[in-house]
Amino acid sequence: MKKKILIIDDKTEFRRLTKTILSSKYEVQSAENGIEGLALLQSGFMPDLIVTDLMMPVLGGKDFVEQVKSSGAFSHIPVIVLSSIDKSDEKIKLINLGANDYLEKPYNPAELLARIENLLKLK
Repeated sequence: MKKKILIIDDKTEFRRLTKTILSSKYEVQSAENGIEGLALLQSGFMPDLIVTDLMMPVLGGKDFVEQVKSSGAFSHIPVIVLSSIDKSDEKIKLINLGANDYLEKPYNPAELLARIENLLKLK
């Protein structure tokens, strides 16, 4: 059975690209923002890993990570944050909130796959 991954990104092209890259190895669901991502989780979709964008309308990646990691039901799910923001202090904030990894956009698909595999092995 394939591992499940949830992708959250408000930009359709990044969401589709990431889904295409991951779909050969994983069962992938996607959401347009953090609210949709939380709704998928609460409706019973239990991913093995979440890949989320940082800057999104409605509920951004930082607030999404904070809510997931403070939740008893979902706090065990590894989270990778993708963002075009290249600030060390922002990365540190997210890791302190519970994000497991941070990758800058545009990302190397092979690097994203390697980071996912690593986190899934550790889980």
